[in-house]
Amino acid sequence: MPPNRLRPRGASQSTQQQLPFTGDAVSDGDFPQTNAPDAGSNTLPRSRPRKAPSSASGSVLSGSFTGRTPARSFAHHASHAAIDTPQYSSHGVREQSQELASYALDDTFQPRTRRTSYPESEPVSSRQAAGLFPQDAEHSEGRTSFDTFSTDPISEDNEAESPETVVADSRSAGQSFFSLRSFEDDSYSQADETSSRIQRRAPVPNVVVRDTEETPLIPNARLSRPDVQSQYKSVEMPVSKASSTRSFGIRVGEHFAAGREHLVGLKCSVLNPNNYTRDAVAAGVVASLSTLSAVFLGLLLNVLDALSYGYILFPLGSPVFAKTGPDGISIFFVSCIVSQLCYSLGLSVFRGGVGSEMIEVVPFFHKMAYSIMARMKGESDEAIIATVIVAYCLSSVVTGLIFLALGCFKLGSLVSFFPRHILIGCIGGVGFFLVVTGIEVSARLEGNLNYDLPTLHKLFSHDTVLLWLLPLVLAVVILLTRRMIKSPFVLPVFFISVFAIFYIVVKGILKLDLETVRNAGWIFEKPEAGVPFYRFYSYFKFGSIDGGALASTIPTMFALSFFGIIHVPINVPALGAAVKEDDVNVNRELIAHGISNTISGLVGSIQNYLVYANSILFIENGGNTRTAGILLAVATAGVWVAGPAMIGFIPICLVGALIFLLGIELLEEAVWDTFGKCHRLEYLTIIAIVLIMGVYDFVVGIFAGIVLACLSYVVQSSRNPAVRATYTGDVVESTVRRPRADKRYLNKVRGQIRVIKLSGFLFFGTIVSVEEYMRSLIEEENYQKQPISFIIVDFSHVTDVDFSSSEGFQRINRILNRKDVKMIVSGISFASKVGQALQNVGLLDAEKAGDECPPPRVFEDLNTALEACENELLQAFYKHCRGSSNFNKRNKTPPIAISADGETHPSPNGLTFQNSVSFSSPASSLQPNPLDPAFQSPRRGAQLLAAATTMREQGAESPTTAQDNESSSGMASSSIFPSKWRNFAQPIKIILQTFEDVSSKNEDFWHLAAPYFQRKEYPAGTVLYSRGDEPDGFYILERGRFRTEYKLDQGHFYEVILPGTTCGELPFFSETDRTGTVAVENDSVAWLLTRERYKVLEEKHGDVASELLKLGLKLTKERMDAITSYVLVTAS
Repeated sequence: MPPNRLRPRGASQSTQQQLPFTGDAVSDGDFPQTNAPDAGSNTLPRSRPRKAPSSASGSVLSGSFTGRTPARSFAHHASHAAIDTPQYSSHGVREQSQELASYALDDTFQPRTRRTSYPESEPVSSRQAAGLFPQDAEHSEGRTSFDTFSTDPISEDNEAESPETVVADSRSAGQSFFSLRSFEDDSYSQADETSSRIQRRAPVPNVVVRDTEETPLIPNARLSRPDVQSQYKSVEMPVSKASSTRSFGIRVGEHFAAGREHLVGLKCSVLNPNNYTRDAVAAGVVASLSTLSAVFLGLLLNVLDALSYGYILFPLGSPVFAKTGPDGISIFFVSCIVSQLCYSLGLSVFRGGVGSEMIEVVPFFHKMAYSIMARMKGESDEAIIATVIVAYCLSSVVTGLIFLALGCFKLGSLVSFFPRHILIGCIGGVGFFLVVTGIEVSARLEGNLNYDLPTLHKLFSHDTVLLWLLPLVLAVVILLTRRMIKSPFVLPVFFISVFAIFYIVVKGILKLDLETVRNAGWIFEKPEAGVPFYRFYSYFKFGSIDGGALASTIPTMFALSFFGIIHVPINVPALGAAVKEDDVNVNRELIAHGISNTISGLVGSIQNYLVYANSILFIENGGNTRTAGILLAVATAGVWVAGPAMIGFIPICLVGALIFLLGIELLEEAVWDTFGKCHRLEYLTIIAIVLIMGVYDFVVGIFAGIVLACLSYVVQSSRNPAVRATYTGDVVESTVRRPRADKRYLNKVRGQIRVIKLSGFLFFGTIVSVEEYMRSLIEEENYQKQPISFIIVDFSHVTDVDFSSSEGFQRINRILNRKDVKMIVSGISFASKVGQALQNVGLLDAEKAGDECPPPRVFEDLNTALEACENELLQAFYKHCRGSSNFNKRNKTPPIAISADGETHPSPNGLTFQNSVSFSSPASSLQPNPLDPAFQSPRRGAQLLAAATTMREQGAESPTTAQDNESSSGMASSSIFPSKWRNFAQPIKIILQTFEDVSSKNEDFWHLAAPYFQRKEYPAGTVLYSRGDEPDGFYILERGRFRTEYKLDQGHFYEVILPGTTCGELPFFSETDRTGTVAVENDSVAWLLTRERYKVLEEKHGDVASELLKLGLKLTKERMDAITSYVLVTAS
């Protein structure tokens, strides 16, 4: 008897309905309108229009692709998007599976009304919303969905409700029958009720469930479903994006305001009387001593850096810049002072950060200086120097502006995308340059170090070899000493000792005059008398600047800025980890570097940055305060003001040793430390960058490194296989529950299905390996061993494809078609980047492909693709069976009786005598004929052999005999599987067909169980049970189709249950809750064994009940094997 249905009048046509298992909403606007039902129809009018059957069910793509005008332009033709969205090929697959299952169970072909199946993204409830499932069938035995409402008046029904009918609470139209709430869910908060009222699109009358004496006080709990909860999510208001759209000036002002706050805090600290107690003074003295020691260490490091690479800021080997060494030191000190004040006044999060000139700028500055000298050849030295120093300052401003732009627009993370091995190669190039510069400075060479024979003779002459060899030996000694003694004071103490020992030897032992030693090249020349510390400002003569020469340095400026930008996102996080600073913001540090570099350039100095090594030494020795940083800036300013007079007393070997030490360490980091740790191609890229930058040109070396990195990426990515995994059909199968005869045949021919899972980004480098692999599958040798009918290419793990790879799949499809192998695509969405790319090249366009090479069929998931392939194999099987039957019918001859004397006589009435021989048997009629051209294909031959074996195992009677019987009975049916159980009544027939391979019991045994099964008819749309329900029965499906959904937190999958299979046996026999939700997709007939009847069966026929239990375990094991295999393949 039908359950009570509630259908409100006037339901809005725009009502949205929630699709179960997807969380998507579907509205009536998505479905084409159809005519109203006839007045005489027994079916009640639907409030939702029926979705029109897709025209794609019989073809690959929708017919709407016809009539399109071809584009004239090749570029437009190759890259334009499809006008009409392609259709999945899964339409009709489900009905095809059901029809093929009926062939294995029924005696004859029966015409069936085909319903169009829908993709798995539209589960049962969405199809019910489209009007595909009737809601008013006469024989409703399960819970029916309330999602579809009619406009008819509510009729009273005085008959008792079916025990399986469940009256749910009032729900919105957006809920599906998979998402029923339990009766105890009446304690929702007022906010939830308000939210649910907002979500409703049509009024739904309340259903009052009257309590009876049998009503449980605490109903059975139902497992909550995430898709239900998603319907009541509150609407999130858009978050204000004021922080990301603030102007550049406001952000810079905030950083200056932070600096002012620190100054105000310093003033308050000075005026606070609590800071002048005895304990406070004692603590202050200790802290001051610690701060002063850190300031002294930091100052010493600044002086050593100034002597090493500040002194060589200008190319001293050129006569134009021969006397600019002290000016380079002054410029270095100004850069240190500006950066130190910027960082210590609050722009940087590091309180004890030390700012200094970047050593990597020196080779770029030399490049700019030599470029300007070449362009201004013949000009005065003042004009050349003025142009060079302005170029230096302008490069600092450019670097600062780029830092500011990256920080203000929060683009600091972009720098992390730059390949690290290019940066390492550039560091090695700087190290190579410093070693060369150390030789030039120590050997007092004029100009650059030339790689020729005269320079080699000069270096090894008796008056030069010791000049550069001694500092090199000192650099090696200090390098080894620092390896053995891990102390920050090793370097300062060593160079102070070298300075002292040098003068002890020169003045105390050898008693040499300093002028003699200076002329011999051991001490730097004295600066001119009266040279002020600010002399470099006198070089700024803007009227003498050559604009063309200055413009020629712009590429080098950007290369220098590019090199400096890379350092900050690397040094800042590393420094934060070393000093345990957790509040590090790369964008803030970029802004701080931008301000310091811009100011430094505007005051006539050069680039600077937060030095990693100096900052760690400064912080670890008591300098982790902003006061210490400010004192370091003051002390550095004092050394700068003291003037360059001290330069004339510094040994050249001391500065040369420092330069050699820095160069060797950078070369070691780039060349030695990376050996064996990075990829071979990356290491070759590093070596190439070092050699090009050191020998030829720095800018060319950087761009060469970028090009090599791109090539290295392409080569390495191409070596990573795009084929994630590959499986044969013997390993992976669909989760469709098929009849036993179909399973036997598929087990023999399923190996002709090949699944290829792709992953990652497919581009021109990886598509080659994919094509080679697919070609290898259809090579003659491999093809003879394992014939292939279908290749499923799964794109579930593919992120994107480029144009070359999309074109490659077109080529692969043509290659496979020549071999009659069908290419099938699964796991893509037409709206995704992968789906759009495949459409743009015309791979999915039937018009472009033509009849000779049809486009591949597309399925939304791998399971549906496997089901479609299995259906095609079964279609070929039944086609063979029908063909053999027709052959026997066309060549029908009377049986011949062989008498005792050996003569043959026609048997009367077509009946065979005892010794007669029938020349037509299932095996003989299906035996493959070697002369048959179809048998020449290994694929077809394997299918014929499997069909013959399956027919033999089925134990089918002779097709000729079946036809004779049909003729005698006047029936005109085409028998496929003339079943040996044709004369049995239900449910004996369906029980024997379902258990034929898993049980050895005969029909006499199962006759005892037949009375305990009840015949049930279920209309489409009925929910048999939901996940978490108590098992109330065990089903054997005779006709129709069920669908099981398993929705878990880890994911979800589904099973299709076809006639001749069972449903719900595991929870029934194990007495556990239902593990999935089962809905009826087509009007179905099933045989139900209830719990009560099973208990009676156990009492009266224990052996039959025990056999059913064993069969349930066997069938569950088979399904678990199939499901486990599919899940593992999907996740692999």
